[in-house]
Amino acid sequence: MVHESPRAQLAAIVDTDGARAREAAARYQTIALTDPRDLPGKIDAAVIAAPTTVHADIGCYLLDAGIDVLVEKPIATDLAAADRLIHAADSHACILQVGHLERFNPAVIALEKIARRPLFFEIHRLSVFSPRSLDIDVVLDLMIHDIDILLSLVPGEIEEIRAAGISILTPKVDIANVRLQFQGGCVANITASRVSTDRVRKLRLFQPHQYISVDYGRQDTAVFSVGADRQISFQQLR
Repeated sequence: MVHESPRAQLAAIVDTDGARAREAAARYQTIALTDPRDLPGKIDAAVIAAPTTVHADIGCYLLDAGIDVLVEKPIATDLAAADRLIHAADSHACILQVGHLERFNPAVIALEKIARRPLFFEIHRLSVFSPRSLDIDVVLDLMIHDIDILLSLVPGEIEEIRAAGISILTPKVDIANVRLQFQGGCVANITASRVSTDRVRKLRLFQPHQYISVDYGRQDTAVFSVGADRQISFQQLR
């Protein structure tokens, strides 16, 4: 949270609901605003934690005003909106970052150091239904974390995509399964659901002589290795 950082000062909280803005501002001892257009001149950087459908409009306005922006994932609802944000940041030499916080999970950091030649991934990200983020489908809401991590671990380009998705509780896709095949032969099978009785965040990676299991929630990585003598060794990383 910004208010907890010794390097930043929370200058304002913006919410179109004035009562909610005032309540949050009182809690964090800052000022309340109801329009992001009131921010220029008051801040150096902004965090956009709004519905994805308005990320581009708010972000481009702030970037055009010379304000650096951290936008919660996903960056936008489509490529055109994402390109607008990138163009605005480039035009004004501003910082534009996306809040893919899973990259900084200690288990993922440990995985990055030991993933040498990924051959197969099995990934599950399941959540209990929540009324938040219903303006986007489950791929942009949940699976995007795993796609981001996959692209950072596998060096080759994607050659083939096979996907299936169904709507259960919303007009958007609530459950999705995607199979990605990369150049070099690596295959990733990813399942994401926001209609589950359990909260599951797990990644399994298989590479020559090694099986690696990552639990995002526990923030640990388990490594099973087979040596030249066919003996199995185990290592727990945190």
